[in-house]
Amino acid sequence: MTQVDKASWSASLHALFGAGMFAAVGARRHEDWRLDALDVMQLKTDDPRGWSRLIMAPGGGQYGTGLKNPFIAVVPADYNSTFPVSRKGAEQLMVSLMGDWFQTEDIPDFAAREQDLMSHASVVLERFGWDALYFTNMSAARDNPHADMFGREGSYEGFTEHVMDCGVIAVSAAEVGIFWGFTID
Repeated sequence: MTQVDKASWSASLHALFGAGMFAAVGARRHEDWRLDALDVMQLKTDDPRGWSRLIMAPGGGQYGTGLKNPFIAVVPADYNSTFPVSRKGAEQLMVSLMGDWFQTEDIPDFAAREQDLMSHASVVLERFGWDALYFTNMSAARDNPHADMFGREGSYEGFTEHVMDCGVIAVSAAEVGIFWGFTID
């Protein structure tokens, strides 16, 4: 396992996440990881390592707290519509968030960039260690957490009022990461 540091984390985060995307991490403080995930989504906690986060609304503005936060209405029971996904599937989902409607065919020059983008997703998830658990709201993971998330079909169990949202929740013993994308029209 490669040691992830602040610089490699930031470079990979910026390579994968931009406008209309959310990437943030918080500490595990509760037995139930869903409470920690909710704190991260609602920006009620800071990154325990002081590393960067990217919280960009569609069009490039900043998501904030309160009503400006897409996850303001999320409650712990909403996590019942998330499904375990393999680490490779989580990496694939993080990359697919870059495409319109979360499809890789909508990522410019994807075939030539796939390996590099997957490498960046791997760096981001290495922060959580190999024993981390991953969850997604992509229904394809419900039946097969090891499915190819690039070749998936299915629906998303949305968390927000946006037309569509999809993401990955990374859960380790010490931290929870939220990596999410939004489609507004």
